[in-house]
Amino acid sequence: MKINFPYELDEFQKKAIKALDEKNSVLITAPTSSGKTVVAEYAIGQALEKSMRLYYTTPIKALSNQKFRDFSNQYGDKNVGLVTGDHSIRSDSKILVMTTEVLRNMLYTAQGVPDDLYCVVLDEIHFLEDPYRGAVWEEIILTLPKTVLLVALSATVSNADELKDWIYSVRGNIHQISRDTRPVPLKGHFLASEKNRDYQLTRIPILKNGKPNPKGEIFKNSYRGKERRFSKRWSTPRRSEIVAELKKFEMLPAIYFIFSRKGCDEARDASVRYAGSLNNKAEGYKARTYAEKKFEVLTFEEKKILRVDSVLEGLEKGFASHHAGLLPLFKQTIEELFSLGLLKLVFATETLAVGVNLPARSVVIEKLTKFNGETHDLLKPSQFTQLTGRAGRRGIDDDGHSFTCWSPFVPFDEVADLLMSKEFALTSAFVPTYNMLANLLSTRTEIEAAELLANSFAQFQWVRNNRNINSGLLEEVNRRRNVLEATGLADGWSLTEIGMPLTKIFNESDLLVTRAISDGIFDEVSPEELAALVSCLIFRSRGNDKNGRRGRSVENFSTKRINELMLLNDEIEQIEFKFGIESTTHPNSGFAKVVFDWVSGRSLSEVLTKEFTGGEFVRNVRLSIDLLQQISNVSTLETRKLAMQTVSLMERGVVSLSGEFESEILQEDDPVR
Repeated sequence: MKINFPYELDEFQKKAIKALDEKNSVLITAPTSSGKTVVAEYAIGQALEKSMRLYYTTPIKALSNQKFRDFSNQYGDKNVGLVTGDHSIRSDSKILVMTTEVLRNMLYTAQGVPDDLYCVVLDEIHFLEDPYRGAVWEEIILTLPKTVLLVALSATVSNADELKDWIYSVRGNIHQISRDTRPVPLKGHFLASEKNRDYQLTRIPILKNGKPNPKGEIFKNSYRGKERRFSKRWSTPRRSEIVAELKKFEMLPAIYFIFSRKGCDEARDASVRYAGSLNNKAEGYKARTYAEKKFEVLTFEEKKILRVDSVLEGLEKGFASHHAGLLPLFKQTIEELFSLGLLKLVFATETLAVGVNLPARSVVIEKLTKFNGETHDLLKPSQFTQLTGRAGRRGIDDDGHSFTCWSPFVPFDEVADLLMSKEFALTSAFVPTYNMLANLLSTRTEIEAAELLANSFAQFQWVRNNRNINSGLLEEVNRRRNVLEATGLADGWSLTEIGMPLTKIFNESDLLVTRAISDGIFDEVSPEELAALVSCLIFRSRGNDKNGRRGRSVENFSTKRINELMLLNDEIEQIEFKFGIESTTHPNSGFAKVVFDWVSGRSLSEVLTKEFTGGEFVRNVRLSIDLLQQISNVSTLETRKLAMQTVSLMERGVVSLSGEFESEILQEDDPVR
């Protein structure tokens, strides 16, 4: 299938396509918006021409949805499908878009992957350093049949050679192709307000001739107070001043990064209230009409409680906020309006920088520190580059612009270091989970499992850097196997009958879920109570809420079965402690009362409290549904019927509108009718 590209291909794209033609896998590392996807598109064309299959995997559902829409438009609906478990779309299509976990889960099924699978695209492969999810990428690379080509796409990393060498060692021929320069040059600006000049905005280039701008010395006049540093001269610019600066110097459209959902909403509301419209009348009318059409699926009550009027007013004026707390319907509408040029400024959390293709002329980073749950950490160079990678539209802008704001905690020279840094070393975060161990126990001998672990990127890096064998992974497996034996789920190198469901439970509390199934905790309860129980296993309090506000008013909600679940968790944690494993997740009943009431039939206005935004509510319900579907796949017939009845009661109203948090678990072939 011949693909006509709208512009002359770059050299790295030509090299990658040549490697694919020669039946080699490729690892491509390049800055954001460099055109890495072009290589994947070529592979898609090859798959269709050969009448073979291609799987395109992404780390987040929003990116999967976007790729599905893009590829459906590009290659025709009949050729492209989206695999998200129970709501999969055209799952027999030659081109399937899915989240990375879906493919990993597929590889652990008896069917595995089809024989005519030509290629797998691993988008955002640098996610393999993610502490919880990173192992998924390694599992795929290790277990995918070697006859299947890989197209691995990564942001710029400084140890790409090492990653390529590892993949070569476990899969054979792979070509590493890199591009170091951005397709649109980036100009970094530093912003500060001068106190003794009526808070006048000062802007200077961060770099001059590739080095820190000597003018940055003027920002060094800061003093260390009792607990923090302060400055008699400088302060962080007000958001309204920055918006005015962007408009005055024609730096729009822009993405304004604020690492707080509440902060994004407040910035949007303040801009709508006090700033002039960034859209002209025609643009404002188009934006509002477009959104109103999208929001017709909401009821009058839903529109009222979700503050749709406020959202529409912002969109009409060219402002929006974008974060995980928004209803997926809102996020998708905002992304589409931004792509159409009908939004000029989006206040967003960092999730917008991951994969979702929304290039702007400028980005603003309000703070270079991010709260990790306990302290504020300086952004890593890779994170800073990911954010600034959205600045500069290929074929439209001569330059992209990033604006970094003065802070008492980050000196100017550190800002310059971030902008200049090229050190983005990728480090494996591979740690075997109970689910992974269960799948090893059920599908491999002990020797085969040891060989697989020895071939992990974590082991490869350890050997390369320390020149000896790291037994840590095997020790971790042995500790976790001891826990499985002590909890009755394993006997030596095999699973017991009650341990088998663990192979199909993909949840941070996988061991607890499996034991709860065998102990009958999910059996013979009402749908409301089952929903409340399951929510305890997926709900996580927001770490940046220092006062513990979230969930506080519903934290005391309890039932007999919730108490049993908590006691079982205590028992498992004691066993883990005995074998040297630190428990990192715990059941949390902070969402239990909300979902209990929802399943009881109460309306959105009755269940949605100030503790949760509409998007957070939908997300937690969808995650609960996802886990219920997993439980239904491995439970008794009666509990399975109960689980699916509960799901049907949960899927109504705004919950049924959302596709972003659909199941990533493959449904069994014999669903309850």
